Amino acid sequence: ADIVLANSELFAQELRPWNANVHVINTGVNLELYDPGLPHPLPEDLRDIPHPIVGYVGAILKARLDSDLMYEVARQMPDCQFVWVGPEDEHFEKHALHSLPNVHFLGHKQVPQLPAYIRHFDVCINPQVVNSITNGNYPLKIDEYLAMGRPVVATSTHTMRQVFSEFSYLPTNIPQWITAIRQALSEAHDPAQEQARIAFA
Repeated sequence: ADIVLANSELFAQELRPWNANVHVINTGVNLELYDPGLPHPLPEDLRDIPHPIVGYVGAILKARLDSDLMYEVARQMPDCQFVWVGPEDEHFEKHALHSLPNVHFLGHKQVPQLPAYIRHFDVCINPQVVNSITNGNYPLKIDEYLAMGRPVVATSTHTMRQVFSEFSYLPTNIPQWITAIRQALSEAHDPAQEQARIAFA
């Protein structure tokens, strides 16, 4: 190839032994859609879910997300509601997460609907498993979460540490996840911190 494009620095490092002309182009975010200044009415299927709400938006896949981690976190935080928005694979459809009363799977939504969900979450999460794909991948959803002003708790991957560490909590085990979510909840509606997240995104 004459030129190679990668969506993270880690992927670029892995490719450079084969081609010196490798460039990083991080994933873009649609800031016109993810605009917290626009009206974002409360989605109907969130109306009966009490706060605090810890939410995830995106594909819900075993290859990318740590289902067992989130089961334990949700089980140990019964005062919080954990909301998942997106299509599930078979692993998640059959997982014990569905048995917890404070876990809610709301199914697939159209992209224009997603900002409203994010806006009404108190904390946004990205509980990834760490593997050769997720460790270097640029997580677009973090840009979307921050653009809507939401505090973020996410798995500590190479790209999260390199790009988002200033504006995200990056726990590495269950106790740290619980502590990070609690801390993020305490900052969820701080206007100054919300504006800092938006400006960064």
